[in-house]
Amino acid sequence: MNFSLSQIDLNLLVVFDALMRDRHVTRAGERIGLSQPATSNALARLRHLTKDELFIRAKSGLQPTPVAIALAKQIQPALQQIQSALASDIVFEPMTSDRVFAIGMTDYVEFVLLPPLLEKLEQVAPNLKIQVRTGDRQQLFDLLDNGKVDLICGVFPEQIPWHQEQFLFQERFVCVCRQDHSSIQDSLSLEEYLTTSHLLISIKEDMVGKVDDTLAIQGLSRNIRLSIPHFLVAPSIIARTDLITTLAERVAIAFAKDLNLKVFPCPLEIDGFFVVMRWHQSTANQSTHKWLRQLFSEIAVLTNTISGNL
Repeated sequence: MNFSLSQIDLNLLVVFDALMRDRHVTRAGERIGLSQPATSNALARLRHLTKDELFIRAKSGLQPTPVAIALAKQIQPALQQIQSALASDIVFEPMTSDRVFAIGMTDYVEFVLLPPLLEKLEQVAPNLKIQVRTGDRQQLFDLLDNGKVDLICGVFPEQIPWHQEQFLFQERFVCVCRQDHSSIQDSLSLEEYLTTSHLLISIKEDMVGKVDDTLAIQGLSRNIRLSIPHFLVAPSIIARTDLITTLAERVAIAFAKDLNLKVFPCPLEIDGFFVVMRWHQSTANQSTHKWLRQLFSEIAVLTNTISGNL
């Protein structure tokens, strides 16, 4: 594809971006204020320009061709850079702004960060709105790369060149059982840990977790009675059964008093995890995003008071 930039209607790139995001001609047009015929006409011009179909109709909507996917990797960041440049001088007033920020995070990060975030916003930005999007790591990356969220928070070991990140807090794992557990008293030994039935929280929805990998290295195993994909119901189940679970400490501490739970250090060494926030490099210098990132840094410090000393 060789052509002069002066020969291209740059509005076509905006249409292309909308089609990549929505995979639907009518919805893409609505996103950018064009009628369905005008959007279809723009797509025809894009096809002529690139000498490729770009989008093929499928049951689920428009399916991008390999050429379209390759173009999107270049065009979408470029459009975000332009948008960032145009917005860089806009004055942001938190106390009066009613802007909507979209944040991508897992349910664990929601549990830890949303309460102090909303409490802080009531003080410093009472009209500002937060839209939370969720998903696994790849889904959160896609939301960020497609400009559908302003930042994402979670555990992200993968390094992506166009992402920037900042550490928020460190979490460790603890063990939890009910106060009147039939066999566990004031401490939890490795033998008790291995012989007691477990509740596993597995976002992969399987019967093997990080703990089992650690145990396997030592030639050990445990009995998993129940596997669930979300952590929120786990404390309630633990409170009513003789199951034990290995849980993020901030979650365990939050539920321990109300549900009458005992919290123990894990009787084996299990690596914890680091929670970070990430943003697209195109928004790095925007004053609004700088303010948002600073806010998250401040509330992350507050979560350290939740963690106990076991």
